[in-house]
Amino acid sequence: MKTSILDLTKSFESKTKNKNERYNEFIYHCYCIFDKKIGSKSPDKIKNKYISMRDDTLKYLIANKKEITTQLFK
Repeated sequence: MKTSILDLTKSFESKTKNKNERYNEFIYHCYCIFDKKIGSKSPDKIKNKYISMRDDTLKYLIANKKEITTQLFK
């Protein structure tokens, strides 16, 4: 698993016990983290970097749902 994903799972907290809800909350958490980074940067070049990082991370999370859900329940 990517190290950035591991960092995101460590910063994520959820009270729900349902796997699908927790996974969806984690996807939203990741989106919000990147959205804050994008909003705080002013040059377009840096914003584009974070936008592509966000898109790649979300694609990875969707493609590896089973691995992510098991990581979230550890």
